[in-house]
Amino acid sequence: MQNQEKSKYAFIWSNYQADFTIETNINTLIKYPEIDWSRMKNVIEVSRNNKISVYYSKKDLENNEKRGKKLLKKEYFEKLIKDMEEVCSDYQKMFRELRDIDYSKLSNKQLYNWFVKMTDMWSLMMSYFIFSQAEGTYYLVEEIKKYASDENASLLMLSPELDTINLEQIDWQELIKKPFSEQRIIEHIYKYPWLVAVHFTLKDAIETLKQRYDYDKKHLIKKDIKKEKQELKEKQERVLKQKPKLRRLAEISQRIALSRAEVKSCWGGTDWYFIFLFEQIAKRTKENIYNLQKYYFIEEVGDLLLKKEKLSKEEMGKRDKCFVGLWKNGKASYYSGDRAEEIAKQELGPLYKISATNELKGACANPGNFSGIARILYAGNMENVREVRKSFKKGEILITEMTQPSIMDIASKAGAIITDEGGMLSHAAIISRELKIPCIVGTHFATTLIKNGDKIKVNANKGLVKILR
Repeated sequence: MQNQEKSKYAFIWSNYQADFTIETNINTLIKYPEIDWSRMKNVIEVSRNNKISVYYSKKDLENNEKRGKKLLKKEYFEKLIKDMEEVCSDYQKMFRELRDIDYSKLSNKQLYNWFVKMTDMWSLMMSYFIFSQAEGTYYLVEEIKKYASDENASLLMLSPELDTINLEQIDWQELIKKPFSEQRIIEHIYKYPWLVAVHFTLKDAIETLKQRYDYDKKHLIKKDIKKEKQELKEKQERVLKQKPKLRRLAEISQRIALSRAEVKSCWGGTDWYFIFLFEQIAKRTKENIYNLQKYYFIEEVGDLLLKKEKLSKEEMGKRDKCFVGLWKNGKASYYSGDRAEEIAKQELGPLYKISATNELKGACANPGNFSGIARILYAGNMENVREVRKSFKKGEILITEMTQPSIMDIASKAGAIITDEGGMLSHAAIISRELKIPCIVGTHFATTLIKNGDKIKVNANKGLVKILR
């Protein structure tokens, strides 16, 4: 796209999230420069009404592609995975500690210290997510394609091991056999907290899972996921016997896919534990819990707890309109309102405003052709997800910034999936192969340019999307 080509930045991902996640993302670059994938020089994150869009400089993306060559080196890759697993283990330990805490007995200082620890862990975890993005895995995917057809490449990049998403599906199939119980739902969330990412209250979380429960109770077709994984492994072995050079490459790609799911489950699960922390903070400070989670930054939470300084309604309004986090030349800067718009326009250049077009191009994550009606789902926006869950019709085309593990029930009805972000090892790419439906990832602007009800044509073989008004 012309806008993308002329800007010094490139779109990476967007999602509905609390504004303080802009700070946690930038803190990844400030606090963990010793990690290879946290060495980017220019990043801008733009939030409007809590929809955050992230852009990296093209130079940083080139460097990430070069770093991706290291993933093919056994010693480097094994150390990277080992380090990532240690962080995931520390994350799970923190979750166990948080579950046992009685927040009402903590001092304001202790509450704030826990908030800082949780956001620090989030920042650290993000540095192990970056390597699994499209640029980091570019050379790996290209190497696989040297020896395999597109169909076999897609097959080999699926992990035959059960990941956290598969395990949740298995447990969920058993849970919906039983009468609805809030306690059972809560226990299920504790086991898979990523299910309620970007939920701000316990009521919100239960309502989302209750809606899914009611739908799946009537419509879910039980799948033998363990059997499907075994069949996948057998298919992969048949390919690998003919192409033994692919074995090591397949193992690396499959492990990265598993790692991506592990990492997302950790930082996505943090939101569940934020609910109880913020509930106590809101009670003590008389601040609205939604305002607290949507607009406050890390230090501002400390100011609220320790100095009783509330964020003004005027500033919240400015952040709703536009908020920018900029990492440039080793310095972090934050702007709100009109000034944020000025900075976004100045930095993004032609990318600031996307030109209308009836054709989009992305990467083929799973081949196939399909035409149908577009339905937009805004990732992380629980109200929108609930509405889409109620009204999504089988065979409609799911258009979203990124797929989340919590919307598998919606994705399973789609005739095709189109995403703004992602690469060959993204969640959307993986589930589209499992569901055997066409999928195009990395279109950058599908959710901006395609509207609900548009008729579109998907040619996933070529990575093309055409809007047929």
